[in-house]
Amino acid sequence: MKQYKLIQVALLAILLFGWAGCSQNEEEVPGNVRNGIVLNVTDTGIISNEPSTRTEDTGFVTTFTQGDQIGLFAVKGDAILDEINNMPFTFNGSSWSGKPILYDDRLAGVTFYAYYPYQPEMTGKTDLIGDDFFAPLAAGWELTTEQSDQKAYAKQDLMTSNATALIGENGNYSLSFQLTHRMSLVVVKLPSTRYIFTDAEGVAIPEETPYVAMPVDVAFYLDNVEEGTKISPYYDAKKDEYRLLRKPSSENQIIGHYNDKQCTLDTAEKMKEGKYKRFVVDGGYKEVTHHLQVGDYYYADGSVVSGNEAEPAKDNCIGIVCWVGNPMPSVLYKDVAGTPYTANNDALLRSHPNCVHGLVMSLYTETGKFSPALTQSIHDWFMTTSFTSSYVSVTGYYDANENNKNKPLRFLGYNNSEVLDLYYDTFKTDFECFQYQDDCESSFPSPSITTGWYVPSSGELVALQDKDNSLESKLNTKLIKVSDKTMDISATYWSSTERNNKNMYIVTYSKTAGSAGTGGVKTNTYTYRFFLGF
Repeated sequence: MKQYKLIQVALLAILLFGWAGCSQNEEEVPGNVRNGIVLNVTDTGIISNEPSTRTEDTGFVTTFTQGDQIGLFAVKGDAILDEINNMPFTFNGSSWSGKPILYDDRLAGVTFYAYYPYQPEMTGKTDLIGDDFFAPLAAGWELTTEQSDQKAYAKQDLMTSNATALIGENGNYSLSFQLTHRMSLVVVKLPSTRYIFTDAEGVAIPEETPYVAMPVDVAFYLDNVEEGTKISPYYDAKKDEYRLLRKPSSENQIIGHYNDKQCTLDTAEKMKEGKYKRFVVDGGYKEVTHHLQVGDYYYADGSVVSGNEAEPAKDNCIGIVCWVGNPMPSVLYKDVAGTPYTANNDALLRSHPNCVHGLVMSLYTETGKFSPALTQSIHDWFMTTSFTSSYVSVTGYYDANENNKNKPLRFLGYNNSEVLDLYYDTFKTDFECFQYQDDCESSFPSPSITTGWYVPSSGELVALQDKDNSLESKLNTKLIKVSDKTMDISATYWSSTERNNKNMYIVTYSKTAGSAGTGGVKTNTYTYRFFLGF
């Protein structure tokens, strides 16, 4: 009787450089790695396709995820064994599983090969004669221009092993494969700016998460910017870089678009098997210390330009910084006696905890109605819901916990916007203010690191003006440089603060102050300016 022993297919496919399998860090893909059973890339010099560049880091390490599959071949002499001919093995989250391989004398002298990702049809894609068993597979490997989805990207990241011998000791057998990458990789780092905002004394504004302005309207093309040439790389948000698998020796130009700018990346003679070429555009990541002030220009990518700039760029400018400081109600009013504003009902803190720097007023302005007259006020409805523990009311009038006179002066625009959304979700009432808000977002897209545009509360609008006529001296003098529509001091402005079922608070201005009034009939026509927090 033959003695059978189970081979443990350890398939350590320790993918020293899997680019997209799952998690990735920058490094070159090595061609030969000794002692591959143990993964230790931090102690080795990782070399890109430019010999002068040398970094030491954790590299582009592939971490397999549940469901990933490899294919296995066994070769004896000049033939592939029928029973181990493209045999699939699946990763279950901790180990590889597949049809058990039983060892007997027939496997003596057998050479094994593995590859990733598994292909059900491998006819004609292996070479038993040459030195590269998977040469036909690599030569015919097809890459798509759609690589933005991580799973789809991983399925294009071809990796293969060299000939691998069975390891046996004391009746235990295992296979350890070292997979190398057969494609090349383009890594693109677009410019981004971390702002360290300071006050007039140069003290940094406290923040838990760094404020980073990211490029917008990003697009990539092969060779020409035209229909059919667009490509979609994989974006690694943690590393803030784009990655695109390319065939070795490909020579396409990659054209990148961002922030209404264009860059051309020449890959000729730079695409080498198992290596990456990294392009850093306009310096890549940088840090800037900026004294944040009312009147600064705010842009679609989140960048901020001093209000003292003589000729600020108009392109992609979306608003003007109109208030500096942490606008969260639980912070602003924590010392108010009997304050109802807590961390639990602070919608801004809950949804956008890093929006602690200030408020921006939109370049967008329009006139229109607010909403239909309601049979019941939003406040009365709100007080009957479970939302009262997570938000505060939109009312500027009814409040048992604080002086009624001060209620219309509170910074509650983001909270009010959320409550209006909840009201719409419940009753599907069409508020005209939503249409204008959407139009503002469409015309002047807000960065993802902000709250997005909302109708400001009466208090936020009132704060635009003071005894020094700051509305005109600090805001309109800046608006005129980037927009043909300044803040009309004679106009009446909608707020998101409610008076009753028929009226909203409206705000008017003199040369020395802003005033909140209760006569804003919801079906009347007044002016909109939207705010965002950042």
